[in-house]
Amino acid sequence: MRTESLELTGETDEAVLTELGAYAYDQGWADESYADALLAREADYPTGLDIPTMGFGIAIPHADPDHVTEQAVLLGLPPAGESIAFRSMDNPDERVAAEVVVLLLVTDTDGYSSFLSNLAKLFQAEEFAEMTKRRDADGLLDLVVERCVEFDG
Repeated sequence: MRTESLELTGETDEAVLTELGAYAYDQGWADESYADALLAREADYPTGLDIPTMGFGIAIPHADPDHVTEQAVLLGLPPAGESIAFRSMDNPDERVAAEVVVLLLVTDTDGYSSFLSNLAKLFQAEEFAEMTKRRDADGLLDLVVERCVEFDG
């Protein structure tokens, strides 16, 4: 499974999803249609998640495996001191200030529920919160892979 971290340049959730989708396509991990699939899925099923106990927000966008050619985890961080407003998965009328965007590209959905469950647990870990505050992209990516990814690709 490929892993990368990116300094995001987009200022909106749509711009960030387009940026991540284009990056995945440029790396050969996804079809050209992937960015549009991300946008469509986010419109129907928002992925912003507020972690109030830790003081930050996360977004976990994804798209249908039909658009993915190689499995990968892509972690995006907005510029220092900034966040990206994603619609809340709990209440789509509200916005979550995401300080980390975790994009999982999968070629099939086996193991995806387990990944999301492990990711939800990881978001509650003090170590994840500390790395988020320090903007330690490599450390965050390592934690996601070590504690959440249970399938091969």
